[in-house]
This record gives sequence, structure tokens and C-alpha cells, in this order.
Amino acid sequence: MSIDGFLIGQGIDVTHPEFRVSPRLQSRTQLSFEIMEGPFSHAETFAIEVAPLRADLFAVSWAEDSGGTVTDVQDYDRGLGPSLITLPAGGLP
Repeated sequence: MSIDGFLIGQGIDVTHPEFRVSPRLQSRTQLSFEIMEGPFSHAETFAIEVAPLRADLFAVSWAEDSGGTVTDVQDYDRGLGPSLITLPAGGLP
């Protein structure tokens, strides 16, 4: 599988029940995000792993400074990006 369709520089706004986050793909190995307001407000940059699943579909995973982990399935064809998250203390949210 090729990583050629991975949208470096792409930014989106994602709304969760507790916060809104704006991640941006900096490169094939780095993602940054910012939560602008609320109790979770901060900015971070992470090393990421990218696995192409098919044309315009990628699994992107990283570990946050808090110890939590995230895996996004970024589907550029459908404009979807569901996430799988583990909490810093372990377990699922």
C-alpha cells in the first residue's frame, strides 16, 4: 500500500462531547493539535505511525504526553475519521 494520498498539512475541527480539538498533520511522522478552551485546553505535537489501509484510507496512531493513546481511521473518500482512544490510566473512555 502507498502512503502517497496521505494529506500532509490537512487540518480539521473535531467536536467531542467534552471538548473541540483541531489536529493538523505536520508530516508523515508528526501530528499537532490544539484544544482552545475548557478544562482540557492545551497544545501538543506527537510522533505518529501511519498505516495505509487502501487508497485514501489510513490508520494513524500516537501516544499522548498524558499516557493516553489514539488511533484514527482517516477516510478521505468519505470525510470520516472515527477514533479509538485509551485513557492514561488504561481502559476505554
